[in-house]
Amino acid sequence: MKIYSPNKEYTGISASVPFCGGVGETDDPYLIQWFKSHGYQVEEAGKESASSLKEKDKNGDGGKKAGE
Repeated sequence: MKIYSPNKEYTGISASVPFCGGVGETDDPYLIQWFKSHGYQVEEAGKESASSLKEKDKNGDGGKKAGE
């Protein structure tokens, strides 16, 4: 799952997870809970991020590429 740091520009390692540009990734349930409890946003598996949903809505194409 993607983890989003409160500092959108953070690059480094937090709780053993490497971050670049404020985004890290882990599947460890303990770490996911730790990040949630410390103010990080967690993108749940199978759900699209709010920004990708906004982009689809803005384009009015449901996110499809040409020819689909």
